[in-house]
Order: sequence, then C-alpha cells, then structure tokens
Amino acid sequence: MEEAATGGRGTVTPFASMFPASEAQKAAKRVEEKIGEKQKELDSIKEFVTENTSLITLVSRLPDELNHDIMVPFGKAAFFPGRLIHTNEFMVLLGDGYYAERTAKQTVEILTRRGKALDSQVESLMANMKDLKAEASFFDVTASEAAVDDKNNDKKVEFEDDEYARIMSDWMNWRRKN
Repeated sequence: MEEAATGGRGTVTPFASMFPASEAQKAAKRVEEKIGEKQKELDSIKEFVTENTSLITLVSRLPDELNHDIMVPFGKAAFFPGRLIHTNEFMVLLGDGYYAERTAKQTVEILTRRGKALDSQVESLMANMKDLKAEASFFDVTASEAAVDDKNNDKKVEFEDDEYARIMSDWMNWRRKN
C-alpha cells in the first residue's frame, strides 16, 4: 500500500493463471448437471401440484350428491357397475402410514395445506435454479475469458497507480478524520 501511495507501478495478473479454462469448463458442466437434476425435481413437484388441485376439485364435488353410479375396476381389464355411498367420508393419509377418517371439508383443508407446502417447494427450487444458472453463467464467462487469456499469456500489462494512489490517500485522510 505504501508503494501505491507513492505512485508506484503494478502488473495485471492474467485471468488464466488464477482459473484454468479446463477447470472452469468442468465446473460449468457440473453446475449444468445440477440444473438438470433440479429441473426434473421441479417437474415432479409441479405434477404433484396438478394432481393435488384436481383432487381438491373432486373431493369438493363428491358430497354434492348422496351417491354416485360408477364403473368399479375388477382386475386389469374388467369393470362392473357400482355405486359410491358415504361420499362425505374420506380416509386421509396423515403420514407414516397413519390414516384418519375425515369429512370432505376437512379433507379439502388438508389438501389445501399440502398444496401450499408444494408451492413453497416450487418457489424454493425456482430460486435454487436461478442461483445455479447464475453460477453456470459465471463459470462459462470465466472459461471463455481464461481461454482468451491463455492465448495472450505472454503479454504483461503495466499501469500507473497515480489515480489509485490519489483515491487511497483521500480515503486514508477521510478515515483519520472520522
């Protein structure tokens, strides 16, 4: 710092010497793979959100009538006519294999809470993917700059530190006063 304050000279360190282009490319590839994994996870959660929404709609409509005529599956290829009764009663999975009998209204409330949890997971994954994309962009830029610096590695750049020294002395004077 003393040398800078007296108006010394400096050299610019080539970017490629700090970050080899091959390492930056490998890092960018790893981050892109993570983005792909997160995208698959996001698609899966969005599918759960869609299923949850359609289930809420179905559970809300079932109690409108006392019973419903349906086709009951019998094996993989056979169906026979049947009837749904007690359309206001549902067995709801609470977690860890525990079920509870709930009304349609209570079931809709449970499904709505699950939907909110899924929405927060989607938001979290979106933010995570945004960060990973920024990281991938950084590594791509770093790799391209390092590749350019590899080509120009034999050139050394020198610059005068007069402006830097003036700024630093102003800052030091301000710092002493405050």
